[in-house]
Amino acid sequence: MGSPNLRIALVDDISLYSQKLVEGFKEHHADCKIYGPISSPASKSPEVLGDRGNGELRVWSQNRFPLQIFKKVLTDKPSIVHVQFEFYGIHSYGPLYSAFGLPIALLLLRLLRVKTVVTLHMIIPRGQELAQVRDTSPSTFPLPIGFLDAFLIIFYKLVSTLSSAVIVHTDVFRKRLVSEYGIKPSKVVVIPHGIETTEPSRDLISQRKIGVRPILYFGVISPRKGLETLLSAFALVAKRRDDCELWLAGTTPPYYHDYKSELQKSAQELDLDGRARFFGPVSSAFAHALFTEASFIVLPYYYSLSASGALSWALGHGRPVIASETDYFIEELSQTKFGLLVPPRDHQRLAEAMETLLTRQDLRDSLSENARKMRTSRSWQIVAGMTLDFYQDLAKGTSDTLPNL
Repeated sequence: MGSPNLRIALVDDISLYSQKLVEGFKEHHADCKIYGPISSPASKSPEVLGDRGNGELRVWSQNRFPLQIFKKVLTDKPSIVHVQFEFYGIHSYGPLYSAFGLPIALLLLRLLRVKTVVTLHMIIPRGQELAQVRDTSPSTFPLPIGFLDAFLIIFYKLVSTLSSAVIVHTDVFRKRLVSEYGIKPSKVVVIPHGIETTEPSRDLISQRKIGVRPILYFGVISPRKGLETLLSAFALVAKRRDDCELWLAGTTPPYYHDYKSELQKSAQELDLDGRARFFGPVSSAFAHALFTEASFIVLPYYYSLSASGALSWALGHGRPVIASETDYFIEELSQTKFGLLVPPRDHQRLAEAMETLLTRQDLRDSLSENARKMRTSRSWQIVAGMTLDFYQDLAKGTSDTLPNL
């Protein structure tokens, strides 16, 4: 388990993920600092769920982060530099072009002979799904598929070559890197996304109707999350019963600034006024209250690029889940059955699944119990311990062949 001799620098936008990982490190008495941004990049939402208070440092900016991180590492001399990365979202460093700053940073850090790890939170699929990813991504104009494909191949190969190792959260994403991008299996390790073990919130949701069971969507409000399908499915349920509401909570990134209003307009057209509530960005405390009061969570994504933080919150609160049959959710539910799977974009099947969970208390209770069991095996303390063990092997030079943790 973690050693006081290891000094860790975690590079990220001070996300909730990194904050929880650092808290887990501290329980193992590990020395870790977060290298955060001087200010949040303009291309992303400034709201980050959770409070900042884990000794984070303001180190980097959007267009200069490779050199800024290099200078900070030169001064601090950490044993491990661990970078959190995705192309857009919380773990991004700016617009798409800024992604190539990561290989440059890794090349500079190689000059210092420091061990580097990159958690790739987003593994974009090739083939037929790539067009769907492009069409729901925050690009101002559609890039040719051939260009995107070449860009991704070059990027993933550079990152895997220049880093000591890369981390992904499930076997699905490891297989995607190996089979679709030709990354050496020995370079990729699987460490699951942590789950917060939390007590039920005592906060109450205002205007909550007595006897009405909330159905919760929680996460980024974006076109790839299947929210149009969710509204259409809930409209079918709402016509048949009046004992449920749909709650949607989360941040709408700046590059999707009109998307939330489009969804609200769709809700009105579906005659869901008063039945579909849009909460917008919420605090950590309010999010806990939403999960405590929700009957179950719906995650109707069109496809999966990354592990779902919202799924971790659902498991942390012992809530059943209805999720799309993407390769990621299929893998997660194959380990422990804590929810129902439905085909993406199928509002009829989604409505049937919601009706099933609203009707069957016994099924909700069974799925909730399974969710709580999975929560125990993936607490942040356990995930932090697994990560520290991996760091130790890497620092000793014994991780030429990396195990799946």
